[in-house]
Amino acid sequence: MVDEPDLGPVVQRLILGERLRSLRESSTRLGVDDANAEFGWYRGKLSKIEGGTLGITERELSTLLARYGISGPAAAQVRQLGIEARRRAAPERVSDWAKQYVPLERAATEIRMCDSEIPGLLQTRDYARAQLLGSPVVTAADVEPMADARAVRGQRLYRDNAPRVWAVLGEEALLRRVGTPEQMTTQLRHLREVAELPAVSIRVVPLHAGAYAGLSCPFTLLWIEAARATIAYVETMTGADYVKTVGTYNLAFERAEAAALSERDTLDLLEHHIDRAEAR
Repeated sequence: MVDEPDLGPVVQRLILGERLRSLRESSTRLGVDDANAEFGWYRGKLSKIEGGTLGITERELSTLLARYGISGPAAAQVRQLGIEARRRAAPERVSDWAKQYVPLERAATEIRMCDSEIPGLLQTRDYARAQLLGSPVVTAADVEPMADARAVRGQRLYRDNAPRVWAVLGEEALLRRVGTPEQMTTQLRHLREVAELPAVSIRVVPLHAGAYAGLSCPFTLLWIEAARATIAYVETMTGADYVKTVGTYNLAFERAEAAALSERDTLDLLEHHIDRAEAR
């Protein structure tokens, strides 16, 4: 018998929120704003709970279950979800605003990325270190452990249970040197190696294809099977958004993907840039 993987509190909070939304809609005619007013909560609180971005106390959960008329085994199951969602998450070696992202990425069975730089999941340790050294918000003491953590995350792509990954990158990601020439060449070789993994698709939008929204505003789409939800993760220099209404991001990804080279042509382009890098 194989033990089920520990989804962690971040994902359990998503599952709990979706369950509570379903219970509210199926057992009452309460809208979100009406429910907040009835419970004496600030406007938007229930939306955050149902979206999985805000935790819920045991007392608050009991209030919802009583109002929705849920009891017995069904209530016990929801209460157990609440216990799992309130657990303390393991520390992550990432920026404060990305601490929720790493568990979501770990739980994702499908990952779609659109970026003008090489994403953390696809970085070598040396490339990650060089990139982090240039960040104005990462302290010197955090650079080494954060670089290690990125490299470890990438090892998941080599496992039998690897997530399905689609990455659409702007060609500028291959041209912009990060670190020494040798480190950049090693990173390009690593990208070529990862591109040939069975669960990974990497495609490049060439410079001559023009501008695309997904490349000027990078994002990652995570499909969390356990929560039956897709989350769009959008990071800025000092923060991040976790978006559950992902239609615009799906469209942006599809448009960038349509402009990208094929997987075979992308490998040829990678070879071209590796040869150029090695010749310097």
